[in-house]
This record gives sequence, C-alpha cells and structure tokens, in this order.
Amino acid sequence: MRKTLIFVTILCLLCLISCRPESTQTTDAGEALIYEPGGMWLPQQVAEIHGDTLKEMGLGIDPEVFSDPLEFPLNAIISLGGCSASFISPDGLIITNYHCVRGYLQYNSTKDNNLLHTGFLAKNREEEISAGPTARVYVTTAVIDVTNRMLEGIDGIEDDLERYDEIERREKAIVKEFEEANPDSRCEVANFYGGGQYYVIVRLEIRDVRLVYAPHRGIGEFGGDIDNWMWPRHTGDFSLLRAYVGKDGKPADYSVDNVPFKPKAYLRVSKEGFKSGDLAFVIGYPGSTERLTTTLETRFEIDQNLPRRVELFQTYIDAVNETVGDDKDLEIKAARILSGLENSKKNSIGVLEGARKKDIVREKIQKEKELQKWIRSDSERKEKYGTIIQELDKLFEEYQESWEANMLMRFMGSRFLAPLTSSAVTIVRMAEERPKPDNERDPAYQERNWRRIEQEQISLQRTYSREIDVTMLVTTIAEGLKLPDEERPEILEGLFGGEEVSEEGIRQKVNALFDGSRMENREYRLNLLKNASLEDLNKSEDTLIQFALKLSLIIEQLRESEKSYSGASVLLRPHYYYALRDYYQGNIAPDANGTIRISFGTVRGYKPAPDKEKYFPFTKVSQVVEKWTKNKGEQPFDAPDSIIEAIQSGRFGSYVSEEAGEVPVNLLTDLDATGGNSGSATLNNKAEFAGILFDGNIEGVASDLVFLPDLTRSIHVDVRYILWILDAVEHADHILKEIGIEPEFSNQ
Repeated sequence: MRKTLIFVTILCLLCLISCRPESTQTTDAGEALIYEPGGMWLPQQVAEIHGDTLKEMGLGIDPEVFSDPLEFPLNAIISLGGCSASFISPDGLIITNYHCVRGYLQYNSTKDNNLLHTGFLAKNREEEISAGPTARVYVTTAVIDVTNRMLEGIDGIEDDLERYDEIERREKAIVKEFEEANPDSRCEVANFYGGGQYYVIVRLEIRDVRLVYAPHRGIGEFGGDIDNWMWPRHTGDFSLLRAYVGKDGKPADYSVDNVPFKPKAYLRVSKEGFKSGDLAFVIGYPGSTERLTTTLETRFEIDQNLPRRVELFQTYIDAVNETVGDDKDLEIKAARILSGLENSKKNSIGVLEGARKKDIVREKIQKEKELQKWIRSDSERKEKYGTIIQELDKLFEEYQESWEANMLMRFMGSRFLAPLTSSAVTIVRMAEERPKPDNERDPAYQERNWRRIEQEQISLQRTYSREIDVTMLVTTIAEGLKLPDEERPEILEGLFGGEEVSEEGIRQKVNALFDGSRMENREYRLNLLKNASLEDLNKSEDTLIQFALKLSLIIEQLRESEKSYSGASVLLRPHYYYALRDYYQGNIAPDANGTIRISFGTVRGYKPAPDKEKYFPFTKVSQVVEKWTKNKGEQPFDAPDSIIEAIQSGRFGSYVSEEAGEVPVNLLTDLDATGGNSGSATLNNKAEFAGILFDGNIEGVASDLVFLPDLTRSIHVDVRYILWILDAVEHADHILKEIGIEPEFSNQ
C-alpha cells in the first residue's frame, strides 16, 4: 500500500463506475456535447477505448498518437519526482507550476534576497541558477511488461512476509538489470490493478536542473491559501526550468561547462488558448490513488483518518506560525512546510465535506451489496470472488490497529516534518544496511540511492531551522502523549517515564536532545552517513543518534507490518479489481502510481449549488486588480506593481480572449486529476501546449471518493496569461523567442 505521509488520496469503488465511457449529454444551448468518462488513463487505453469519442469531441489528430509514451507528444511530458512538467523548446526549456519550484527558490533564498517573494528571471543562460543538488528531471525512455517475471509462482508462497520479500527480490533484480543496461537512468517496477500487472519503467535521470523564471509571489500564488481550491481563481502558477547535461550529452552533476539538454520532442506552445466547449487533455504523472477500496476502508478514511489529520495539520500550522513570528529568515525556512500543511488541510476538509454531503458511505454500501449479489448469483463467479471483500476487510482491520500511534511515529521520522530527526534515522539505517550485499539491502538504502541520500544531507543545510524542527518534534510528541496508555508509543514512555508533562516540559527535553547532538553539522552528518557502523552508533553519546536508534527500531517494526499487509494484499486486491471489471463490463483506469497518464474532458463551468449561478469557465485580468484593490494589496493579494500597471494601462496586445473580452487568467475543465498532476501540460485538440494544471475546485474535491461530472473541475493557468506575463510584464523576449512567440511589448 503506497501512502504519502502528508498528502493522502482516498478513492473508492464509486469512481470506478464513472471511469467507464458514459453516454454524451447535451449542455446549455449552443454548447457542444459533453462526454464525462473520468479516469486517468494508460496511453494504450486512450485510442482503444476512447478513440471514436475523442474524434466526436473535435480531436484534430489521430488518437493513436497518445498510445506510445516514447513518442510525441507523450515523450515531451516529464516528471520532476513529485510534480509533472513539459519540454517546450529544443534546448531543454521546461514549464511546470510555481508551487513545484518553491523548494528550489527556498534553496537559493536568504533574508536579504528572498526569491520566494521577489521571484527570479535569468536574462540569459549564464544567469540561470542551480535548483540544488537534489533537483531532478526524469524522461521516460522505455516501458516493458514484466508481469510474468514478478508473479510466476507467487501464489504458492504461503507466508505473507515471505511473499512480499520474494516480490521485492524480483523487483530489485529487474531494476539492477535495467539500470546496468541503461546507464544514467533511474528504473522502477510499477504495479497496476493492485499488483495484477507489472511494468519496468526506464527514465533518463537529469541531475543538473536550473531555474530560468519564477514569478513574483503575488503572481505565482496570488490569493494564497484563501483562494486555494476555490473558484474564481486568479493565480499565475507557472515557472520555467532548464535541463542541462555534460558536453557529451549525458547526465552530469551541476557544472558551468554543462550544456542544455536536447529532448527528443517538445510541445509547440499555442497562442490561441481555449474557448468554452473545447476538448482538452492533461498529460502528467499523477502520484498515488487507491480507488479499489471496500466500504470498510472508505468509512475508516471518512470517520477516523481524515478528521484526525485535519486536526493534526492545524496543530502543526499553529505551532510553526507561533515559532516563526516576525522572523524573516524563519519565514523563508518555514514556507514550504506551511504551504504543504495548509494545502493538505484544506483538501482533507473539502473531501470530508463533500463525502458527507453526498453520503458516500451509504452509496458505497448499496453498490457493494449489488456487487455481492451479482457474485453470488453465478456459481463460477462465486468460486472466483465469493469471499474477496470479506477477506480484504479482515486484512484491513488487522492492519489498522494502533493506526494513530503508527501515524505519529511516521511523522516523527518524516523528512518533510522532522528533517534532522529523519537524518539521524537515515544514518542508523545506513549503518544497518551498508554491511549487507547490495541485493539484500532495503531498496531505499541500496547503493543506487547513496548519492541522492548524501545530496539530501548537503541541501538540508540551506533550509534547516532548529526552531522549526524542535517545534515539529515537540508537537508530535505532545500529540502522542495524549493517546490512551495502551496505545502510547514505547519511545515516549522512554523519554518521559509515564510522567505528566507540560508542553514546556516536552520542549525542554527535546531541546536537550538537540543540545547534546552534533547532527546540525553537515560534515559530521556526512561522515556518519558514509562511515559509521552500528557498533559505532550504539557507543555514541550523541543524543539524537541515541534517540534515532530507538525510533528506527519502531519505524522498522511498522515497515514489517506494512510488508506483511502488502504480501497478503497482492493475492487479494487484483481479484477484487477483476470482479469489478467483470461486473461493470468494461475497462477501468488503474490507480495512479507515478506513471504517465492521460485525462481528457471539456472546458466548461459549473454550478456550485443548484440555487447558484453557473460559473463562467474563465477568469480575467481585471479581476486581479479588483481583488488587489479590495484587499489593499496585502498578502496574499500582493500583486507586484508591474502587473497592476500593465493591466490598468490596457497593455494586452493579441493575448485577449474574444470570449472573455480580456486576457484570461485561469480556466476550468472537467478533467480527472490528483496529486502529482501539478505542472501537467494542458493540451488542445492538436496536442499543443495551451495551459498548465495547478489545482481543483473545493466543491469537486470529493472526487477523491467519487467522480462528480457536474461538480468536479480542474483549474489551469491559461497559456495567454503565461505569455502575456512573459511579454507585457517581464519583457522576457529571449524566452518568448525560444518558444516560437514573437514579443509584442519589447520597447514598453
């Protein structure tokens, strides 16, 4: 089971119904027919299942072009290892979201030069700056089916943990084989349909990534958390990077001698944009969904997991804000964690409100009853699927025991929430794994990952703050101490011996952990990482190392539980999918798993409620000024003077939308998307770049549980706004010419 520690997507059976092609529906008079298939589709499914539909919707090219991830346009779509992006020039120029490069801006910021606030524009290639040693661009170069190699004989292994270990051994062997055959590549074995199908994905790993352009904060995150997940929206959430390689054309670490990467293909940037009713595509690397879930799993998320996470996120946010206060340096270092927490909290609240309003659990119960009745009505189906739901539920109930304590322990060792503690745990794990043969190591600590682990320790120095780290650890411990005695993690008993302690008392003990450690010294961390043995660490008097030795043991126990759960699931989850597939008599888009996917739909507005006016699917620049004026130019509506002046002077050129009557800012589509789709290219009916996805709407965020065609919307930056900013506001003529656009405001 793949779950992100902070960003959790919970999706269910009901969505599977909407992932099949549905009949057309007629929209308001004068609008085109709308198709609502939902789904994040594999490339080979698009033409096979939806080819005729796409032609009816106005596709101007052969739908077969979407079938091959190694050919145009799909091979112009890349991953940043968490966000999606696209090549838009023959010299490796990349477009993605502003919020996807905040970490790069943070890495290059100081309190006297805060790029998170001012943005950044390289006037030429010599001025482009490194995004940091951990920045990556991944270009898919091969996709090979390895299902037989992964699954042959697996069902004959009786023990769940042994079954997991055997799958892991096979995965490591395949990864090693393909990485040896493809130097400078990063390979992974991705599973689909709950482990029923496996592909090895080979991606070229580019290690020299540079910042080219990021807008002022008042453009890139205009509206901030207030407008997050909301419509109307007026955010210029885009930025530009460039991929560099060595002079031999191969990936290399950052060097002034490196040259721009020459991609096999890149997207043509359209200046025309969209109009209402147009066909639109989003192609990207959505991260992780779990749609093949039972009612019990869905109820747990709605009734327990999500509500508790909302509480925790708010607790963390309040604690960090109190710690930061008016300190500008801490403000920079807290920016990424605060934005992540705020985004996750608001998303979770939206999912909960939508799920409860739609009574998703009640609907899920009914659908599951219908599925069970269908299974029992046929002896062959009963033999194949008769007890699959009960078996999955029993397995899940056992796995979720002590779920809250386990979640807090993961948070305590999270690189995102507790970076220095996480570093200490990493050092302990490296000491445990380094002596083993590489094929017997935990995959995360195999030699192929050592460079990245070292680079993480190097880059940590730029963003680390003891005050914030201590606050996060204090908050997590305080929440853990609130648990009933029988659920309280042992490591907390070791720290406090069961005594009643105040938050100040917890803070004193956590400060003592940091005071007694040298872990804040980069060279010290790197030396331990590369050279320390487990015996050395056990003898160490470093207090954080001693704490990490205990915490690492608990985290590994949790991981063993996860392994057993996954080992059991691989025999059950695929058959649950097969039952659903047979029941609904059609193909189903598999869960997102970080591999390339295609969504398609229509540019259109929506009614947020039956008694509300229908939203227009575009916002426009005059509304930016209206919000700026209403909020007196204060953050998060602090648009820079340059864009306000350009709007008020009417300097719009040919970037005006006839439909909107002005330069459009953001647009709505009814596309299906999830986390990881941030930065995904929005393509028109000719597979040209016409926008970039960055968010969804609060009314439709319950699509994490069920796709709602009338409400679920994705929010994109319109290409005309992107080009207008680069032209009329930034005067970035060199960038515009590189992407084939003639500047209109060079002398203004």
